[in-house]
Amino acid sequence: MSGPGPFPVVLRQALVARLFLTDAALVGGTAAGVMLGRWWGAARSLGMVDAVGGWPDRLPPQDRGGSGGVEPRPRVLAAVQRSGGGAYEMLVVSAVHDMVVVSVLLAPNDDRHDWAGLGDRWWGAAGRPGAVVPGVLGSAEQLLAELPAGVAALAPEALVGRLGSVVPGPGPEGAAVAVGGVRVWELAVPAGWSAGHRRLLTVSAEADAGELSRWSWQGTRAGAPAATVHLLVAARIRHQCAELRAEGPGLWGLAERVGRAAEEVGAVGGVAAGGAPGDRLRELEGALGALEVVREEAAASTRRLHRRELDLSGAEETLHLLGEGSSGLVGPELRLVRWARAQIRTVGESLALADRRAEDVARRGSAAADRLVRARRDRLTLGQTSVLGSLLLALAAIQSLGYRVPMPKPVQPGLIAFLASLALVLPWLAQPRQEALLLRSFGRGFDLLLFGVSGACAGWLVASSVAWWLDRPLSTPVVAGVFAVVAAVVRAGVFRRRS
Repeated sequence: MSGPGPFPVVLRQALVARLFLTDAALVGGTAAGVMLGRWWGAARSLGMVDAVGGWPDRLPPQDRGGSGGVEPRPRVLAAVQRSGGGAYEMLVVSAVHDMVVVSVLLAPNDDRHDWAGLGDRWWGAAGRPGAVVPGVLGSAEQLLAELPAGVAALAPEALVGRLGSVVPGPGPEGAAVAVGGVRVWELAVPAGWSAGHRRLLTVSAEADAGELSRWSWQGTRAGAPAATVHLLVAARIRHQCAELRAEGPGLWGLAERVGRAAEEVGAVGGVAAGGAPGDRLRELEGALGALEVVREEAAASTRRLHRRELDLSGAEETLHLLGEGSSGLVGPELRLVRWARAQIRTVGESLALADRRAEDVARRGSAAADRLVRARRDRLTLGQTSVLGSLLLALAAIQSLGYRVPMPKPVQPGLIAFLASLALVLPWLAQPRQEALLLRSFGRGFDLLLFGVSGACAGWLVASSVAWWLDRPLSTPVVAGVFAVVAAVVRAGVFRRRS
């Protein structure tokens, strides 16, 4: 395309569009998968029908080889292309680590085509990236061209002015970042595009066309194209930072909730707290349970922050591997990494401090609960001992005095069974509350069976006594069964209230 002056401003204009996704894009029905399908369909609608590989549905194993370059060579999952008449168009779906990169190249190799037309052609088919989509890390648009010798020799200010006349939308501003023989500008994103969209302008002299191609599309034998690596890592960093900003208020609120839960445990378990011991025990155990839940949530958030920090550190290391020549290009991302690391450290320290305080309060609250349990056990044990002691004393007195209780013989078996069951049940009533609440499998079933048997014995005693009193037979098994069911239901209801 020609601009003001006797010679063209740029030669052989081309467009590279990129979409950066998580591996969720390979799962059918996901939002990221729908976006991947849209780009694939757009490429085929533009005539890229020569397929290379099938539709991607999983990440292949990573190649651990390489010669220490920028990145392992992307693992190509699938591609479609069209070539002819010197033009070359291709869409490649590749995997870099656990991410998916969709790259589209429109290279007509014809100076009659310009960036505006190429952009309209691609984005008109694929659609502009809009609102944030789960699984989509970002997108990018790279404008490529070669500079005629006369333009390449211009002073930087003059070159920016000449390029601004042919770049669609906001043009380049300021000095370019020189990466070898490639000059790179970060372009502003027009209104109406996704916040995660990037625009780059990359040009080189005709003599450096090979370097421009390798940096932008072809890559090297040692690794992926530097432009792809930079934009992919930058998209991941910005996505992580956006998520961190969104999670920030919730994380600070979580630290406050841990503190409030700890204060509640301290208030309920304090020495000055009033109320019946049983009620205090229930309230204290409820407060301890709520504190444990919020502490587990805080621990999960801390682990997530640690994973995010590791991810950002890996991204930072990758940016450094791009070399000193790209230092001016990766500066914004490195600043974002430092900001995110500071935020993670601050929030992590706040969560850790709240957890340490909560741990101390939980320890003191558990000690208070144990004291209440022991007091309850002592009272129940005293009551049990009193009942059994009085029965034993009465039996000893009867035996020593030779007294015969005037009780009908039909009633005696039921009375003996009831007293025996009572001696079995009373120890279970004296169990600590925490142990009783753990009776959920065999222990709880045995507990209910024991109380059912006790209820049956009570029913046997009642049925035999009533039958003797009325002088008519009663169905003792039926009455005993009803009492057994009632006793088991009542015991089960007690468990539900305590749970």
